[in-house]
Amino acid sequence: MPDTLLAPLRISHATQRLANGLRVIVHEDHTSPIVAVHLMYHVGSKDERPGRTGLAHLLEHLLFEGSQHCPKGQFDRMLETVGGTNNGSTWLDRTNYYEVVPSHALELALWLERDRMGFFLPILDQEMLDVQRGVVINERRQSYENRPYGLADERLHQLLFPTEHPYSWPTIGYLPDLEAITLDDARAFYSTYYTPRNAVLVLAGDVTPASGFALAERYFGDLEPGPEVPPRPTHELNGGGPRSDTLLDRVTFPRVYRAHAVPGYGTRGWVVLDVLSYLISDGESSHLQRRLVRTEQLAQEVDAFLYPTETAGVFGVIATSRSGIGADALDEAIDRVIEDVASGGFSDEELTGAIRRARRDQLSALTNVEERAEELAYAAIVLGSAEGLDELLDLYTGVTAEDITEAARSLAEDGGARLRVLPKDAAAAEEEV
Repeated sequence: MPDTLLAPLRISHATQRLANGLRVIVHEDHTSPIVAVHLMYHVGSKDERPGRTGLAHLLEHLLFEGSQHCPKGQFDRMLETVGGTNNGSTWLDRTNYYEVVPSHALELALWLERDRMGFFLPILDQEMLDVQRGVVINERRQSYENRPYGLADERLHQLLFPTEHPYSWPTIGYLPDLEAITLDDARAFYSTYYTPRNAVLVLAGDVTPASGFALAERYFGDLEPGPEVPPRPTHELNGGGPRSDTLLDRVTFPRVYRAHAVPGYGTRGWVVLDVLSYLISDGESSHLQRRLVRTEQLAQEVDAFLYPTETAGVFGVIATSRSGIGADALDEAIDRVIEDVASGGFSDEELTGAIRRARRDQLSALTNVEERAEELAYAAIVLGSAEGLDELLDLYTGVTAEDITEAARSLAEDGGARLRVLPKDAAAAEEEV
């Protein structure tokens, strides 16, 4: 019987580029009378510079404050009136805005995004900047400074990447940098990156390619392409073995973080590491779960992660101790698991299961048109074309046991960045003793 979970995955689509550089992708699916509209810009926190971190995320907040022909508050009201929803987000490599609307309201969503892309600067003023700066600063305090383990990810990236590398700072930015952002900074960033030539528009759902391309031309074709995007410099990665640190926090249990700079999203090396992450951490029978949680009972939870990022991927492990278990024991146990996999300590059945579970989650992530629109947009932004998503998905079927052992061996030799978050009260008591 053929293994359908390993069969090629495809999201049918058609692509066209407007004269101003805007790439338009249409995925036709008439299952439901809705259309997902994703407008993704190839800009994120990695396009900031030291001293102005957080600018990309702050600008995303500002763009929800209205535009020249759609005053503040009208964007949501207009969409809600027709039964639509919308949101947006910023990450390391991209910023996206999306609406999901009944197909009869598709032109409303396109008009709103047109106005945001072409007519935002006339309404951007100092008061708007100051208000949203305050919102972002409060968001940072709630999510980072005032949250248990909240500063761990930020510190882990600082350990993993050199100071000048754009993945070394958090997407939300540093507090002094947020306070220093000027109106000119925001205007210049918008004018440079929020342009047709730096964007991808995806229409997914109850729309044909012909009508989708015609509507894209109608609503975006007359906008100026914008300036050439500045070339993105290459950056060296840290080397020379593990970089480690310890944070004291108001937490109850020690937590260990591990991270490695690895090949970027879309490469074969990235796919191998994705399968490795499923092999060691997904499911009760995975290696980290079995050893740390069930057999040795060192951790109450453990997980591996892999960022689908452009300049470099980030592979890591996070483990939280059980009561009475120290960080040393967790660190050593994680090392043993990685070394065991590097020596071939897994079966062919385990490898096949890891690949199947990775594919299962890929299928789950493509169940509705909104998710397919985002995947197509991200592939076009980071991989260069929507076809890159098909090519990436095909790579899973070729992952071998030798690939896994070599990837694990590289992780063991690299050492990566290591961070321990320890209970502040327990650490203080230990010092007194």
